Amino acid sequence: MSFDQIMIHYSAPTLCGIKPANLFSIKKTVFSKKRFKQWRMIFDTHGISTVTVKISAETVVVLVYNVSLLERILNDTLTHSYLHDKGYKNCSDLYSVVKRIIKRMKTGISFPHEVGVILGYPVEDVIAFEKNKGRECKFCGCWKAYSDVENARKCQCRYRMCSCMCKQLFDEGYTIRQIVKEYKKAVKAA
Repeated sequence: MSFDQIMIHYSAPTLCGIKPANLFSIKKTVFSKKRFKQWRMIFDTHGISTVTVKISAETVVVLVYNVSLLERILNDTLTHSYLHDKGYKNCSDLYSVVKRIIKRMKTGISFPHEVGVILGYPVEDVIAFEKNKGRECKFCGCWKAYSDVENARKCQCRYRMCSCMCKQLFDEGYTIRQIVKEYKKAVKAA
């Protein structure tokens, strides 16, 4: 896939408002700073923020997040408590939380599993994942589900369908605005 195809494919669920954030890696040989800046400007008009994290000499990790959806998640009492226990001082400040997660990712000491919360995974599953060290889950899809398996299955299907549909529309020449509109129209018709 080209850089643009990677961006639309992996950002689609966030762009279409069904997932608060997506995190994905792009090989440095494919990553384009110029195109990333253009994507950032496009996403900004949709309430989507983007940041990059250089993890290695070969890989750039991209975090794409819907500001309003993520702010709602951070206002959840259990999420707030979980992040506070993880050392996040100002759990209600979205940019502070994102900045700290990125800093933890860059240090590479251990992966910050709390990133699952901003990706929209149920906080109960994130906590269970840490407690069980990733083992004994009831369903493994976009995340390891320990509680609501049916919801995890439905989410995975919805995310996959969204990504495929948006990439196809992008390949056909639709603009980002048209892609989001077509996706929402398809969901409403279903």
